[in-house]
This record gives sequence, C-alpha cells and structure tokens, in this order.
Amino acid sequence: MLELDIKPNILDRSRKLLLNSDFIEFDDTNWDTDTVARFIKGEVEAIRFGIKFLKGYTFTIGRTFCIDIKGSRGRNIKIRMTSFYGIGKQALDEKYCQIINTFMDTHYNDIVNRAIEVFNSEGKFEVLETSFEKEGVVIKGKHVPLEDVGTKAYRTYYALFSKNDPKIYKSYNYMDDWNAILVYTLSRRILSIR
Repeated sequence: MLELDIKPNILDRSRKLLLNSDFIEFDDTNWDTDTVARFIKGEVEAIRFGIKFLKGYTFTIGRTFCIDIKGSRGRNIKIRMTSFYGIGKQALDEKYCQIINTFMDTHYNDIVNRAIEVFNSEGKFEVLETSFEKEGVVIKGKHVPLEDVGTKAYRTYYALFSKNDPKIYKSYNYMDDWNAILVYTLSRRILSIR
C-alpha cells in the first residue's frame, strides 16, 4: 500500500493519497466537494499523466507533475505537484514515479484485462478513435494490416503508423489523451502475437 502526503503547491495544504490493490483514495476536497474521492477496484477506467513545464519570459521557472485518474461514476482524481526554480524537484519526481509505478502494479492490469476481454469476445476494441481488430488496426478510418503496423515510443507520446504509407499515422499524448498508455500496451501485445 502506498500512502503519501501530496502538497500541490507551496500555498496549498497537504492532502493524503492512499493507493493499494483494493482502492484509490485522494483528499481532493475543496469548496465544491465535501467528500474525498475514492475508487474501489474495478471502478478505475483511465489514466493520463505527464509533466507540464512552467515557462517564464526566457526560461523555465518550474514544473507541475500531473496524474489524472478517471472513475466509472464520472468523477476524476487530479493529482498535481508543483516545483518552482527546482526547489523540491527531485522529491516530487520520486513521488510522481512512485504513484505511477504503484498504479501500474495495482490497477492498470485491470484496465488492460477488460480491454483484452472485449477484444477477444467481440473481435475488436476501440480506444482514442483507433480500432484494434484481429486482422489489423483502423487508424483515422484507414485499415492497416497487422504486418504493416509500425510503432514508435517517445518520452511524452506514442505513435502508430502504416509502414507502407507514412501519411497514415496517429499519435497519442500521455499527458492529454485518456488511456494513451492503453494504446501502447494493446498494440504491443497484439503485434507480438502475430
């Protein structure tokens, strides 16, 4: 079980994050909500994560570590940790990695397994306007056979493309797109089977 105190910025209060294989709980209470956000196992639908750099006039003045977790009842958990001028950057980076790694160990496999169940039972699965099928992948309305599908993984995004027609491609940003990491996992698993 991971239990962390998260302080979104220097002016905010400390908030408690509990993350284990049975639930995720985050004290995100503000004026608009009076209960902590709690997702039990199976309610977690999606994740997105990344680092936003805070730009000054000519240089970067800080960074915000962002993790968003989507639940099945329309509520999201938004975890933010901000460092200015490098103060506490390393400690926040360690917390950020701890949260992501623990989430992957405890809840991400459930998301992947649900997607694979749909894929196996229906013969296709759609995520982020990309359809994974037994014969290939549909990218932007174009069917690409499995042997023609290429992938590229970068630090902030992932790309699927046709090896024969480079105009057919789609990129998935880990920070902006819900479950971009699911596209990564599904494409790697499906392509490794062929």
